[in-house]
Amino acid sequence: MQEKLDKLKSILAEVYDIAGATAVLGWDQQTYMPSGGIISRGNQIGTLSGLAHSKFVSLEVGGLLEDLKPFAESLDHDSDDYCLVEVTSRNYDKQTKVPSDYVAEFSRVTVVAHGAWEEARKNDDFSHFQPHLEKIVEMRRKYAEFFAPYEHVYDPLLDDYEPGMKTAEVQKIFSELRPKQVELIKAISEKPEVDDSFLHQFFEDQKQWDFGEQAITKYGYDWDRGRQDKAAHPFTTKFGFGDVRITTRVDPNFLNTALFGTLHEGGHAIYEQGVSQDLDRTPLGNGASLAIHESQSRMYENLLGRSYDFWVFFYPKLQEIFSTQLGNVDLDTFYKGINKVEPSLIRVEADEATYNLHIMLRLELEIALMEGKLMVADLPAAWNERMEDYLGVVPPNDADGVLQDVHWSSGILGYFPTYALGNLVSNQLWEKINQDIPGLSSQVRGGEFSELLAWLHENVHRHGSKFKPQELVTRIVGSKIASDPYLKYLNEKFGSIYQL
Repeated sequence: MQEKLDKLKSILAEVYDIAGATAVLGWDQQTYMPSGGIISRGNQIGTLSGLAHSKFVSLEVGGLLEDLKPFAESLDHDSDDYCLVEVTSRNYDKQTKVPSDYVAEFSRVTVVAHGAWEEARKNDDFSHFQPHLEKIVEMRRKYAEFFAPYEHVYDPLLDDYEPGMKTAEVQKIFSELRPKQVELIKAISEKPEVDDSFLHQFFEDQKQWDFGEQAITKYGYDWDRGRQDKAAHPFTTKFGFGDVRITTRVDPNFLNTALFGTLHEGGHAIYEQGVSQDLDRTPLGNGASLAIHESQSRMYENLLGRSYDFWVFFYPKLQEIFSTQLGNVDLDTFYKGINKVEPSLIRVEADEATYNLHIMLRLELEIALMEGKLMVADLPAAWNERMEDYLGVVPPNDADGVLQDVHWSSGILGYFPTYALGNLVSNQLWEKINQDIPGLSSQVRGGEFSELLAWLHENVHRHGSKFKPQELVTRIVGSKIASDPYLKYLNEKFGSIYQL
């Protein structure tokens, strides 16, 4: 059986390598590629995506998996080889339902759509993007049909990012969470506003960039296996164990954009850099799910990056860099400013108390699109209506409204719920971490993150995608994804800031 297992690993390594080459092309498209290259890039990525899919869903792989399943059952169910056969079989069963020509065509469509989205956002012209999004929604519905019968048409999409999770589960979590977050926001709105005007002034681009890099270096981001570049929408990408890259964007008139964008993407990248090298070039070699991924990025961005402890160490350094802007702003004022609760237009810049409402809005719109209850042409109006209903603000234009996120242009429907789920998981993990590392607060105040990083590597990162997300969370904290620690955190933090 070892010979068959080695053969399977050899084929999977080839598939992984093709995916890595595709990722390089995708990274280049969003960072350095000239706009004229969009059609050629779509063809290139489409060809490679179709090739990787064909190689993975081959009869040879199916035969090897069938032969290896009895052998795998004899292994320790926590072993790499058992998990490899288990996860590969699950992926194979799913991907064999999707024709390779669909995969190739969808890749071409989304590459072109991404270019159209960038142009539409720049010119505040949703109509330019509309036909591309209509095609994407049509293809996503077709994709869901490959998995019929299903409990809900959105389930196959959600499962791509959160294996095993059902739409009904997410809707239940959100329905319980939303009124409690709305109640907190209402209580905060009745208190005097926090002053954050000092964040809205000129901050030199390069100095912002350098400070963000210094911070994630302290976190443990390995620059020998990574780099940072600029992109219209921040993202993290992995080409292989030795190459995990991040991007950010800089607003010279608002400090938070690049700072917290870098901390967020750094969290994603540190997770991928921490996956065991033994899992590289296999389906186990990436994060367990998008919710687990978001738990890491939101942890580094918020539970650390927006904590008072973090700024005890870092704020004097930031003041030194921006002495004119921040020299007369004390630490308490700065801390309250970066944690100001205010319903806002842009998801990635939303405060912790309102962030999940941005996600719930997007989930409802995606479900309506998939169910056919909402047409793409009506999406801007529906977006604005829900923004006013959920957050009390209405975008002045589509660029800051329905066009603000990159996800739909890339065909990524089913992803958004994982952001909110990641918030919940991050707080569940954070409670456990503080139990296991009682001196963590003092360590963070001293700019020391090595014990935290070691804990995350041991308990989360090294496992890659060996375990389903709910299983991994249960292994670590003893329960499935739950909202209570998150709500407790929000109420304690903002109760203190706003004296509720």
